[in-house]
Amino acid sequence: MRRTDTLAGVTEGALSKSCGPARSPVVWIRPGHAGYIGPELGVDLHSTSVAVLSIGLDGPFVLETATHGEILTRSAYAPARAVHRVNTLDKPILLLWSHASGIEGQMATTEGPYGFDHLRERELVEQCWLPDADPGRIMALAGAGLPAKIDPRIERVAAAIRQHPDQAFRAEPIAANLGLSTSHFLRLFVQQYGTTFRRYQQWARVIHALRDVAAGHDLTRSATDAGFATPSHFSETFHRMFGMSATAALRSGFRFDLETTPAP
Repeated sequence: MRRTDTLAGVTEGALSKSCGPARSPVVWIRPGHAGYIGPELGVDLHSTSVAVLSIGLDGPFVLETATHGEILTRSAYAPARAVHRVNTLDKPILLLWSHASGIEGQMATTEGPYGFDHLRERELVEQCWLPDADPGRIMALAGAGLPAKIDPRIERVAAAIRQHPDQAFRAEPIAANLGLSTSHFLRLFVQQYGTTFRRYQQWARVIHALRDVAAGHDLTRSATDAGFATPSHFSETFHRMFGMSATAALRSGFRFDLETTPAP
């Protein structure tokens, strides 16, 4: 069992300080993953649609979970749909969301569905403090990316979801078209992408909406174009996924970093 101390017992001097420049918070979006470097934003308990790696850039943080209490750590992995929140007392953090990632295998210890102590934690912290921190390098260090063996049929379905998030994809006709039972198709999807077919569609829609917002569109139009039935549907999905409202997140002052090439 991991220790469950809280930050209240950790003095400022006890926190491991990382040398680095002050930086403006940033959110980047890339095919297959998204990231955030900046202060922790005081989120509620939530469950992301894809896996997320959290790393304290200025010392340990408390991972609050719905099933395993509070855990003090420097790095934590939460699989898709695992309820949690990170508390760093406003200190900077790396959040890396990734579908179909190998991050879980890079965690040294586990507690229930959660992983702790990333094997390349120090390198990730150092990379994040660079003034020109490279999202691709961060992803590579974290171990994010598709598994070595992928089913091309499932990848084609996922690619279609990413390219057309506004469409409603149904498992039954897709499975039939692939010559699979619906249950087998859904199992294959979870095995390859680490999240359910339905939650993957939610993730694709939220990412599409955020790209539109970053391009200068208003939130209502962005949500509608991404396939959400109403702005409130988008707001509810965003809050459930990230633990705060989209409006509050966008007002927090981070800048967007978007890849210039479209997602595959």
